[in-house]
Amino acid sequence: MPDPHLAEADRFDPARTARALEDALRRFARPDRLAALLRSARTDPRLLGLSEVRPWGNRMVLHEDPASGTRLRLQHWAGGDQDPHGRPHNHRWAFASTILHGSYVHRLYGDVADVERRLAADGGPARHLVERTESVGSSYVLHPQAVHSATAAAGTVSLLLRGPSVGEYAVRLNRDLTAFAERKSGVASEARKERPERPFGTADADSLGALLSSLGLLD
Repeated sequence: MPDPHLAEADRFDPARTARALEDALRRFARPDRLAALLRSARTDPRLLGLSEVRPWGNRMVLHEDPASGTRLRLQHWAGGDQDPHGRPHNHRWAFASTILHGSYVHRLYGDVADVERRLAADGGPARHLVERTESVGSSYVLHPQAVHSATAAAGTVSLLLRGPSVGEYAVRLNRDLTAFAERKSGVASEARKERPERPFGTADADSLGALLSSLGLLD
């Protein structure tokens, strides 16, 4: 059933979309709702096809609302040096996120244009403007032009609700943080070596469900 909050998501109205995502995520994160979504998604071919097995963790899509262009994603972070989220980047969409277990160090750098201006002025490396630790119960919303990075503790579990795409690609800084050297347009545009290791299946979904149950996150 469509979530009434997601009907408010509008790619041309970032503030309205942010409110819709935040309100909907609060409902999705309830233990009873989360358990129902996991049960439904574990055998849904489309949602499993949108989910990913990555070296730095698994991402399972629990819900998709084609009318609004939103997706709810459960993320299990393995941590480690292979995680590209540790390098500053933005996204093609606004999103709301909350931590269900564990934590990560979250750095905010400003908008893409702001970061580019500072790099042009001083040559870099880019420096964050805010650093904070997102822990259990933390939640936040970022708009598509916001540049951030996240370095997760191994085993962290988060829930992310993304809005409709507003651009063709997102950008990521190079390793020395002096320039936006990468454009990212989703899995379909990734080079073969960058793509998920293997298809995400029901066994992966069940593994995530067992983990959440052991952590007391499901009803």
